[in-house]
Amino acid sequence: MKFLKYIIYFFFLLKATSLIAQNNTFKNCTIKDGLPSNTITDIVQDNLGYIWFASNKGITQFDGNNYITFSRKEGLETNYITKLAPNKDSLLIGSSNNFFIKQHTKFQIFESKKINCISKIKDQVFLGTKKGIYRLRDDFLSPLRTNFQIDLTPINDIEFDGEFYWVATQKALWKIDDLLNPKLLKRIDLANYTALIIHNKQIIASTFNSGLKVIINDTIKTIHSTTKNIKGVKKISNQFWIYSNSNGIEVLDLDFSFIRKINKYNTLETNAISTIFQDNQRNIWIGTSDKGVYKQENKLQEENPIPLISFEDIEVVYKTIDSINFNSYKGILQIPPGKNHLAFTYKSIDINNPKKVYYRYKLNGDFSPWSNNNSVNLANLKAGNYTFSVQSKTANKQESKPIHFQFYIDKPFYKKNWFQWLAISILLLLSAYITYKYIKKIRRINKEKIMKLEIENHLLSLEQKALQLQMNPHFIFNVLNGIKALGNSGKLDDLNTTISKFSNLLRSILNTSRKEEVNLSEEIATLKNYISLEQQMSSSTFTYTIETKLSFDAEEVLIPPMLIQPFIENSIKHGIKNISEGKITIKFYDIKNYLHCEIIDNGIGVHQSKKNKKTNDHASLAIKVTKERIKNLTSNISIKIDEIIENNTVKGTKVWFKIPLKTDF
Repeated sequence: MKFLKYIIYFFFLLKATSLIAQNNTFKNCTIKDGLPSNTITDIVQDNLGYIWFASNKGITQFDGNNYITFSRKEGLETNYITKLAPNKDSLLIGSSNNFFIKQHTKFQIFESKKINCISKIKDQVFLGTKKGIYRLRDDFLSPLRTNFQIDLTPINDIEFDGEFYWVATQKALWKIDDLLNPKLLKRIDLANYTALIIHNKQIIASTFNSGLKVIINDTIKTIHSTTKNIKGVKKISNQFWIYSNSNGIEVLDLDFSFIRKINKYNTLETNAISTIFQDNQRNIWIGTSDKGVYKQENKLQEENPIPLISFEDIEVVYKTIDSINFNSYKGILQIPPGKNHLAFTYKSIDINNPKKVYYRYKLNGDFSPWSNNNSVNLANLKAGNYTFSVQSKTANKQESKPIHFQFYIDKPFYKKNWFQWLAISILLLLSAYITYKYIKKIRRINKEKIMKLEIENHLLSLEQKALQLQMNPHFIFNVLNGIKALGNSGKLDDLNTTISKFSNLLRSILNTSRKEEVNLSEEIATLKNYISLEQQMSSSTFTYTIETKLSFDAEEVLIPPMLIQPFIENSIKHGIKNISEGKITIKFYDIKNYLHCEIIDNGIGVHQSKKNKKTNDHASLAIKVTKERIKNLTSNISIKIDEIIENNTVKGTKVWFKIPLKTDF
């Protein structure tokens, strides 16, 4: 029995220690700290990072250090605020008899019934009121007609699961396909539903005195809770926090298992919880009806949010610009001459470290050093275009994206163009005359250059045609001697064939000499005649092949005449001259609008061939001219002559060149 007493005592000691530790995690903020009231009705965070508290004495903005309250004096029609919701650069405010939109320092007022919830769904704003649902239009509130059981009942919450709207009323939970034009209105359950959450395709709903409800496929599962008079439920990190006006907070895990209670007996000084909120730094805020706000700061900081920065005020000569929205203005503000003194005030929020926010700015130049000043005065600016940029940095070293504001300070009248036109008009006329004379001189010089180039081009063309008419005299001599030998030997058939080939070759060369381009089929026929005659006259035997792999018919492809023959002649005379089984391969193919040609032999190689040459013969001169012709046809690298090397042994020579692909259509 005594042992059992020790166990019980040890248990209560551990429990007490745990409760003391919990007490130390929450910080209480009240009227003494700057709140206008200890009765808090709602807590939200706007897009810039400010925390907003709704109370029975207006709304209060909090940056982590300073409280700024807006009430009747600042434009609110009533001090008792029931709901808040951020919306882009504005704040939506619900009260007991009005709806407000706060934008910068101005309030837009709409008359309404008491607002219990503000829901933003698919770019629409819906209000749950004391009597039915309203939709926010441009400048008025429009009541929605569903059925009398919804339209005449207080609406506590509205959520959308991506397909259906869920409406929690004081009497039931409803599932609706479309709030604007409803076709399906299904009552899921009868109870006083106070709040809704969408989590993992589940509808989690709190009821005033019937526990927590989980709805999956319209089937209800009840999670019994010891907490009574439930006002709402919030998902805080990976937990569900159920809160009550009279029974504190009950915390469940995601499987709805009990974790702990937070109430006046272990952590807080009150059980009258009005709202719970978790900000973007994962701090938890608890609003109460009589003890202000409790904050549990997130010490872990697993995720450091990137701060946002915004302009809070822009002044021109000590007067605020109230004609534009500073943070959404995309134009260039026109400022009259003389008003060249501007002041910028900007702000970033770090709730946990408000005094460790730093700023830097620039004006058409480099950024200033970091400092904690959130305003700058720019005096005596000169006329011209300016872009003011500012950036912030928080205690966690995260930097915001810079924001910009463009403005233009106009020139004084005596510096404007119309005032200066008369003074510079004579100078312009004089400049125009000098320019005219200079252009005339340039045109004359260019005309002379063009004429010179045309003459040179004509000479080049004549030279090219003359070269096309030339044929190696030694080759002609060999062919004629060969014909003579065939005649003396009585080989009439061979004699006729050789004479026919030679006459066709001469006719082809004479015909093409009058043309700048021939089709590839004709050029190949000329090459075949030439190579065939060379085979007959050559002291050593060799073979040849001509391959074409074209996207067009060879008769449609155009090529300058006699462009390949010099390379073949060089291969025969110097490459394979002393090779017993010489071979020449000629390839034509097209790639990306270029005609490619390859001449490959299995001779002694280009370097050895050059060493064996005693003088610059006809073939060498023809190759030199042909290279220049190819280079004139295309600007980039267009011809290569390389040795074929295998196992450190020269196996022949490869000539490759490309010219622009041209067709006759």
